[in-house]
Amino acid sequence: MASNEIRKQVLTAFKSVHKARLLCFKNDDHMLNAAKHQINEEFKKNKTVSDPAALNNLLKLAQDVENELLTQVVQAERIGEKKFKLNLDPERHTYDNIPYAELDEESYKKWKEEKKKNNKKNQQKCCCD
Repeated sequence: MASNEIRKQVLTAFKSVHKARLLCFKNDDHMLNAAKHQINEEFKKNKTVSDPAALNNLLKLAQDVENELLTQVVQAERIGEKKFKLNLDPERHTYDNIPYAELDEESYKKWKEEKKKNNKKNQQKCCCD
């Protein structure tokens, strides 16, 4: 019975990664085929794995790959010699892009003090205190 459940989880992961591939690389036949081949090869390579811990690690890896495809990969289309257009899908979640800024010593100290104050304010007393 447990093997049927694991089989179902593996098939669900397989389908999920392929669905993410279809969303991520739509309108790009070359990448669709390359990703399809890579996904199929990875699942075939691990077809004989029977150790539950190893299977859980592989299922976690499949979920991570799906998440990366859906949130981190974007398509870029060349529109000029040195110009590209990003094809962003508004339905897919991508993380906010926050530019890195160096802080001088004084600004860093102020930021750290504010963070400490906010942490102290947000700490709530336990009901048993």
